[in-house]
Amino acid sequence: MLCFDGLTINESSGAALNMVSADGHTYKYALKFMFKVSNNEAEYEALLAGVELCNVLGLEYLKAFSDSQLVVSQGGIQGM
Repeated sequence: MLCFDGLTINESSGAALNMVSADGHTYKYALKFMFKVSNNEAEYEALLAGVELCNVLGLEYLKAFSDSQLVVSQGGIQGM
């Protein structure tokens, strides 16, 4: 399971990723983007970073959750 949230504050942007494996291990990551993005772009960057990290960890299945209505409405992601 991946819960993600992108954020922008003034000129800074980043993401929070919370991942829970099938065996119950929890992983938390905070990312700072080194480029300027809008709030919506930060949400997508957070999703992409989470998916890439899950891929590196070798996960075969992923449930993703977001509080971004834009990301949720474009399919495959569940709202929180």
